[in-house]
Amino acid sequence: MDTRTPAYPDFLQDGGETGALIRGYDWASTPIGAISAWPQSLRTTVGLMLRSPIPMVLLWGEHGVMIYNDPYSVFAAGRHPRLLGSNVLEGWPEVAAFNAHVMKVGRAGGTLSFRDQELILHRKGVPEQVWMNLDYSPVIDESGQPAGVLAIVVETTDRIATEAALRESETRLRGVLDGMGESLALMDRDFRIIDMNAEALRLEGRPREEVIGKTHWEAHPDADPALGEMFRQAMATRMPVEMKHRYVWPHGRVSWISMHAYPVGDGLAVFYGDVTEQIEAEERLRESEERLRLVADAVPQIVWVTDADGRSEFFNRQWFEYTGSKNDPFSAAQVAADFVHPDDEAVTMEAYDKARRTGSIFEVEHRIRSKEGEYRWFLVRAEPYRDRRTGEIVRWFGVSIDIYDRRLAQEHQQLLINELNHRVKNTLATVQSVASQTLRNAASTQQAKEALEARLFALSRAHDVLTRENWEGADLYDIVEEALAPYSSRGEDRLHLEGARVRVPPRMALAIAMALQELATNAVKYGALSNEAGMIRIAWNVHSGDTGPRLHLKWEESGGPAVQAPSRRGFGSRLIERSLSQDLDGKAQILFPATGVVCIVDAPLT
Repeated sequence: MDTRTPAYPDFLQDGGETGALIRGYDWASTPIGAISAWPQSLRTTVGLMLRSPIPMVLLWGEHGVMIYNDPYSVFAAGRHPRLLGSNVLEGWPEVAAFNAHVMKVGRAGGTLSFRDQELILHRKGVPEQVWMNLDYSPVIDESGQPAGVLAIVVETTDRIATEAALRESETRLRGVLDGMGESLALMDRDFRIIDMNAEALRLEGRPREEVIGKTHWEAHPDADPALGEMFRQAMATRMPVEMKHRYVWPHGRVSWISMHAYPVGDGLAVFYGDVTEQIEAEERLRESEERLRLVADAVPQIVWVTDADGRSEFFNRQWFEYTGSKNDPFSAAQVAADFVHPDDEAVTMEAYDKARRTGSIFEVEHRIRSKEGEYRWFLVRAEPYRDRRTGEIVRWFGVSIDIYDRRLAQEHQQLLINELNHRVKNTLATVQSVASQTLRNAASTQQAKEALEARLFALSRAHDVLTRENWEGADLYDIVEEALAPYSSRGEDRLHLEGARVRVPPRMALAIAMALQELATNAVKYGALSNEAGMIRIAWNVHSGDTGPRLHLKWEESGGPAVQAPSRRGFGSRLIERSLSQDLDGKAQILFPATGVVCIVDAPLT
């Protein structure tokens, strides 16, 4: 008797890739034993499963040993082929409780069916939310008892996701339709109203059930007959149509309605809106055109009008008074080319072309040349005017508002902010330096505390000098001494002041105090006060000038680290030069010899 296991079991023929894996698997190491010992019921079930195009898995024996086909291997993804021959509770540990229930019911002879069952699986190493249609049936062995459970696994994740996306899309579409400022009604081929958005129902002023489901003529028996003919024309020609008509609503309100009908499918999409105010405004506009022209000439800003293509129709008196032009410019493009600053021309035309293209408001800020040849900033804004019959833009009404002073104020404000930021940083650096020097030279904690408090008070007094804008004058020696007090340490002879008692005006006192603090801060960071040996000499005198007495002041550092001229001027240097040169109508020069920074100031005392 030949007891050898067939080299190619018949029931595994045509089993695909998974069939080949089953054939080579060491089933003797599993609870179900070698293939040669498999019962016919198992062989038959596996053979049928391997030839099925539907994902199927067989859970055999009390441990639920897994045998599956090629479609199921696709479903298993990264867990294939490790799942083959494993126990189902160990193969899918994240859904072990679910599969334990399946095994219990199936082994008892019961069946289970789930539709769009949601589970979390780790098929690719990460948690994944999936939906599946699952059908479980018991497999009866030769003894007539359930020996395993056959599962049909059809993943529906894509369909669930598609349906959810469709519902979300429909919700968004309804939101868009209801959020439209224009009314929308949908009609079927019999001109029956099948849907309306929120704006349309608001305009109707009636409950939904009084309109939806009725034909146009039933819902609006008093409508202009031409409107019904328009709908018939759109339906017959499958071409969009539009019209404006006067309508008396069922509750007596009279409106002008702009209507646009578009063929959609075998019905119509009708967009419409109440344009009563527009119609009435256009009538009033025509009646008051001459009055508005007079008003435009009285406005102290530039007022202008162009046609739809940008050709000039009107410029008020202010334009000619400001520019000195004798004739109306031909077009907006000519204004940009001949009167707008060259740096602003491109952005101006880009904004204007965009407004014309989209029908939106035109707004830009640019510089316009005056008759004296100077440029001033203007805020230019124009709105389109549309034809009441066609809705097309026929002209632009614009105004150019002089904002030169506002721009200067904004630039000045930004400068003040920059100065404030810089001043705060320097103040913090000064406090840090004062604390460092105090602690370095103090003999005890109490001495350090007293010295630190004294220096901080001195720093506070220096800031009082910087902020007292209504000061009536001060002695220069006091200004210098008070400004440098935070940088002087007991027992050190590093700051040398040389000069007579000179009374200086408030503006000069403020500028010098700011400059000295800036120079001292830089000395602490990088110069003579950044080590223990450096010294600073501040000397001043008064000499005669062409227009009166002038102050000559020199700041000179020595003994500090070697100095190199910076590659570019920092904010501090620029602040000193602006404060001393521009504010005092004097001269300020900062030099960088290797021995130490030198600052020379020469300014009138009056």
